[in-house]
Amino acid sequence: MKIKHMVAAFVTAVFLFTGCSGIGATTRSYTYSVETGDSVKITLDTSDDYEITSDLPFVVSKDGETLSQGTFITASAYQEYVGTIENQEGVQLLDSGTKDGIEYIFWSYQDAEYDYAILIEESETGIILGNNVSEDSAKECFERLHFEIKK
Repeated sequence: MKIKHMVAAFVTAVFLFTGCSGIGATTRSYTYSVETGDSVKITLDTSDDYEITSDLPFVVSKDGETLSQGTFITASAYQEYVGTIENQEGVQLLDSGTKDGIEYIFWSYQDAEYDYAILIEESETGIILGNNVSEDSAKECFERLHFEIKK
């Protein structure tokens, strides 16, 4: 009888913890009212000691070191970046595409600055996210960010 209760308790414990993914994963979000009239919510995965500031330009840091800085732009400014990046001397296009409700381009300037231009779909708002640390650092910061228009 004692073994039955122990087995039942173990099975119950297994069911309680099933599906509990992301233990330890944390986020921080800020919503900004921008000049385009949009309200933009930016969420950062803050696991591994990443942080984001609420002021503008917003700063993504790790262990107190500034990694990336972001500021808002208009959709037309985003289109200008897209149009000029490919023809600018010292600029190398590293990636472009869409994901999670955004369109983006990623480029380096003289292998010393790594920048993203981001357009939030179905809005008039974009973001420039600059990083002077490294290509990998810029990618990591970008992957940790999520952008959303608040209605």
